[in-house]
Parts: sequence; structure tokens; C-alpha cells
Amino acid sequence: MGVTKKGGAVLSRLKSVAQAGAASLPAGNLLTAVVDQVSQFESGLKSTVDGLQDKVRSLQTNLMKMYQAHKELEQENQELNRKLIMAEKENAALSVQLERTEIELNMHRAKLENITRLLVEMDSLDPLKVVSQKKKRK
Repeated sequence: MGVTKKGGAVLSRLKSVAQAGAASLPAGNLLTAVVDQVSQFESGLKSTVDGLQDKVRSLQTNLMKMYQAHKELEQENQELNRKLIMAEKENAALSVQLERTEIELNMHRAKLENITRLLVEMDSLDPLKVVSQKKKRK
């Protein structure tokens, strides 16, 4: 923007010098045409600069929006990470509880198998042998 202002000031000085000298010179019409072209060039530069400034403002606004969205996404990501960590801890606790329950279940199955085996053995024994073995022990 500083360069634009300096360039505009130089053009204004050039224009005023040309206008002052144009009246006294024989080629005054030519100088007036040059001054008009310089004025048009200056107007074109100003509108170009204004357009660029508008685009820069628009880009800054978009950049700010993107920055805000990024910050919001970072916060959401942190929340999700915290929830994930809590879920992993809960999962680990439930896994330990499941393992303990499976161990207890296996113990109860083993006891049940032993009881079943004892019952089968008792059913297969001859009742007379059982009575005679009891008498022998006494």
C-alpha cells in the first residue's frame, strides 16, 4: 500500500507539471492527451488496488473462519480422545471382570464334572459289593 501511495503521488505531480506546461507549448493538445491517459492509468491502478484490497479482506475473513473451524475441530477431537480413553479403560475393566467370571465358570464346571463322575461311579457299583465292603471295613 505504501508503494501505491508513492506511485499515486508521483503520477499526480507528473500530471500537474504536464498540465502547467501544456498551455505554453505548441504541442499542448498532445500533452493534454498524455495527461488524460495518465489520469486513466491512475484510475485503473486505483480500482485494481481497491479490488485487490477487497480480495485480501475476503481472504482474511475466510482464513479467520477456517481458523475458528480448526479450533472447534481440535476441541471436538480432544473431547473424543478423552471419551475414547475412558471407553478403553472401561473395556479393560470389563475384560478383567469377564476373565474372572470365565475362571469361576470353569471351576464350577470342573466341580460339576467331578460330582457327575462320582454319581456315575456310585450308580455303577453293585449294591451287594458296597454292603460287603462296608462290613469288611468295620
